[in-house]
Amino acid sequence: MSIELENTSLTDSLTTALRKQIITSEIPPGEKLSEIWVAHRFTVARPTAKAALDRLTNEGLLRRGPRRTAVVPQLSADDVSDLYFAREPIESRAVVTLARRAEVPGDADRSLVLMRMAADRNQHGEHTEADISLHRALVAATGSKRLRRMHETVMGETQLCIAQVRAHAGVDLMALTDRHAAILDAIRGGNPDEAVTALLTDLNNCRDTLLSDLRAAQRRGEVAVGFPS
Repeated sequence: MSIELENTSLTDSLTTALRKQIITSEIPPGEKLSEIWVAHRFTVARPTAKAALDRLTNEGLLRRGPRRTAVVPQLSADDVSDLYFAREPIESRAVVTLARRAEVPGDADRSLVLMRMAADRNQHGEHTEADISLHRALVAATGSKRLRRMHETVMGETQLCIAQVRAHAGVDLMALTDRHAAILDAIRGGNPDEAVTALLTDLNNCRDTLLSDLRAAQRRGEVAVGFPS
């Protein structure tokens, strides 16, 4: 019995390319992605296409339809609320841990710099990417592999959610950047309570803004309600 091994580097590259096209809506919500479609589009073998689709399904960027075909979801208001509900205990634990050490990870500081640069240039896509990277850096810096793994299960969907909604509405990127700076300042100052307060201010504000923008986009008919079948 032969076992076909996964070409990890090629699968990583394909997964990255697909992820980018999904987040930028080059592959739009409702699009069905079969192994054959992906293999032809990117000139890869079907096992590589399957591996990439499975990874993105695990990240929440794709969902399996009735016939196991992968579909790009249109995230709903319930999804937005649930994503931020799930992030709150994970990230609160992370900022408390880091604040007790008065330790801001270098990757978080670098992400904040990128957020400011993107805000200055009004680059929403780049700002979202740096935003997500900052939150990932905080959780990763705790050193807990399990906490990080739990966090990763919601961050892919979060990035997709932000990208889908911000495509239809404006966001004050500078104010959003300042809220993230407040989180890092509280951690650096060694104040766990302030760090959690700053984090929750950011998460709640982002959630409420996304919900408001999503409702407005739905009223204009720019996005569907719920998920494509």
